Amino acid sequence: MKKSIVFVLFLCLLFSCAKIPPNVGKSREVVVVASKINEPLIVNTLQIYNYVPQKEELFSFIFTADTTFKNYNKFHTILLYGSLDDKFISTLLNPEAREATKNDTFTLFKLNNLWAKGQLAIVLAVSELRYIESGIKKYSTLISKILNDNYYDRIKQNYYTEAMDSKINVHLKNFGITFDFQKGWMIDSTYSNENFICIHAHFPDRSIFFYKEKLKGYLTDSIVIDKRNLLTKKYYNGDYVLKELTAAENIEFRAMKGIRLRGVWQNDSLVAGGPFISYFLVNSDSLYVIDGMIFHPGERKSDYLTKIEVIMNSVNIMHP
Repeated sequence: MKKSIVFVLFLCLLFSCAKIPPNVGKSREVVVVASKINEPLIVNTLQIYNYVPQKEELFSFIFTADTTFKNYNKFHTILLYGSLDDKFISTLLNPEAREATKNDTFTLFKLNNLWAKGQLAIVLAVSELRYIESGIKKYSTLISKILNDNYYDRIKQNYYTEAMDSKINVHLKNFGITFDFQKGWMIDSTYSNENFICIHAHFPDRSIFFYKEKLKGYLTDSIVIDKRNLLTKKYYNGDYVLKELTAAENIEFRAMKGIRLRGVWQNDSLVAGGPFISYFLVNSDSLYVIDGMIFHPGERKSDYLTKIEVIMNSVNIMHP
């Protein structure tokens, strides 16, 4: 078998986007098309899970055979996979792409606005049918990332269809920050003299806090977890991080380096818990903490958590 290669291409359609219909479907829905569907393979290799604190699937896969695909080709996110022997795969590829697939065993294409406006279509093509499973497994991480990024972009796009609350930033500027909040969020400045400000909303319960202090040494995973626990113990009535369900990663955000936590918080006295995201960012000799969390028992939380992340990513910090 020759060394495989990935093609990530953007399709330039020969006709105007104005001539194709808008896409349909919920943000987390992904239509999966193949001549022979292997549902366990797709779920086991491509699904992403959030712990909220229960295990929650991020994507909702809709499986359909290539012969019935016309009923789903307007959906916003589509994954098509198959071999060159599958007519629906061969038709999508130009001669150069078919030749590359034949020679390199696997190829992966990313096509935009194929059958609908704002649509993403991912095509995994293999030279022979027997390579489908190995091709999906080989590129599972890349495909999942493309799907995850697309999901975030759709949540963000939908979020900004609503008007932002400009009045809230008039007050937040007094604390050196602004965010893109929709109407319905409220400011709690009880501890603003301690460099802690909280913005919250209800139905479901959501909150974002901003905190700053003088930087004391280097950041590590354990240090930022301990710092969050200290802050939430004092300002959030004893919340703490469930370490076994929390992951840390190094990030760079707005030219600042730091650590991002993504995981689960719990409060024993309130018998409550839920997902959270924290950014610990270093700017010169200052440490900034931006934290978003949700409490929405018994209901799906991933969409709300992603909206929280969209808001956090909109932050503007006015450095002194």
